[in-house]
Amino acid sequence: MGGKIEFREKLSGILKVAEENGRQITVEEVEHYFEEEHLSKEQIELVFDYLLSQKIAVKGYEKTGGSVISSEEKQEPFTEEEKQYLKEYLRDIAGIKEAAEGEKEELFLQVLDGDALAKGRLTELYLQDVVEIAKELHHPEIFLGDLVQEGNVGLILGIDLIDCAEKAHETIVQEIRQSMQMLIEEQTELKSRDKKMVEKVNLLDESIQALTEELGRKVTIEELAVYMGMSEEEVEDILRLAGEDAEEEENEE
Repeated sequence: MGGKIEFREKLSGILKVAEENGRQITVEEVEHYFEEEHLSKEQIELVFDYLLSQKIAVKGYEKTGGSVISSEEKQEPFTEEEKQYLKEYLRDIAGIKEAAEGEKEELFLQVLDGDALAKGRLTELYLQDVVEIAKELHHPEIFLGDLVQEGNVGLILGIDLIDCAEKAHETIVQEIRQSMQMLIEEQTELKSRDKKMVEKVNLLDESIQALTEELGRKVTIEELAVYMGMSEEEVEDILRLAGEDAEEEENEE
């Protein structure tokens, strides 16, 4: 029982560390924090997943069927299209004047006073940060430009959410990261669903062929449902996706 309590306290502790660091932490920092716990690879991955569920960016970690990829191992190269995008985008924002000493802090205060011009200037100053975060969170299945644009949306939201000058930077960075991570999760989940649906369509084709050969006639939706262990509605949905007419399968011969 004591071990569970200590582990929960450890989880709370690493969460606090990440929150104090702008809601971000590295794989190495987490592993070092839990070094004395001697966690297995699977257990430490559960810790990473817990942090992600708490909207913490874990640098160097991404889900890949139960494995952890470090920053060094991660597929880094951008596509030629992404390199071109990056080159043009950086050229577009290259003319933005760098922040003077103490300028950001002053802008934070002005934003709290409702100064629209301060918001605009602050947005400019964080555009480069958005690019760097996008490069850091780059995912091979997500176009870098989409990450940058989503990060820019998070930047705008972050500036609007400033309610304390001391934590303004943390709030902005948090929203940028969160927006990008949500896009990555949504897109990878969508592609995963698409892949599973393709597998179901292939299974359906194989099942129709096998049953047709076995019965010597066209099969019914009901027979397919029983054979595949699915509901009739699900079989009909897959038939439609496969470009088949569900009614045709119902007609014998």
